[in-house]
Amino acid sequence: MRLHRSILAALLLSVAGQASSEVLVGYAFVNGINGLNLEWAGQRNTVYAVPGTYLVDSGLSDDWRWVAGFRHRIDRGYTNVSGYYTGLMFGDLAGEYRYERLGAGFEIGHQWVKEYTRITLSGGVAVLESLDCSDYRRAISCDTAQERQDNAQDMEPGLILGLTISLRR
Repeated sequence: MRLHRSILAALLLSVAGQASSEVLVGYAFVNGINGLNLEWAGQRNTVYAVPGTYLVDSGLSDDWRWVAGFRHRIDRGYTNVSGYYTGLMFGDLAGEYRYERLGAGFEIGHQWVKEYTRITLSGGVAVLESLDCSDYRRAISCDTAQERQDNAQDMEPGLILGLTISLRR
């Protein structure tokens, strides 16, 4: 957890020194996580955090998840105009409402900026952490060594899909 806070602090510092910046608040959907999009947009870079939860049959799940990242305009353009961007992200990128699966990855997307809104749509690839059987299955499914071996998830790539709709001041 300490590493995650250090990375987030470094990302925030990357836009802190920029002369003009704006704070954006809105809705985000990232790989099943629905939540609040908190974004700090500098001139050419943005840093964001998405605290959220999964949508399940009975509504929102009780387990909170998170995603954070950094975006940079491909054409070195400004973040207050429409255009393409690349970025790095980390957090719960492939879990489900029953378990967390952390990962880090690369995203590419497009942002549409209007006077009072900014919409982003992105896709990418992440490296996901390995999980033991007991990390994501019920204990009864992990009784024997063979079951634990068969149900373990190795480190693997995963696809990332994201959408944000934010209000601008």
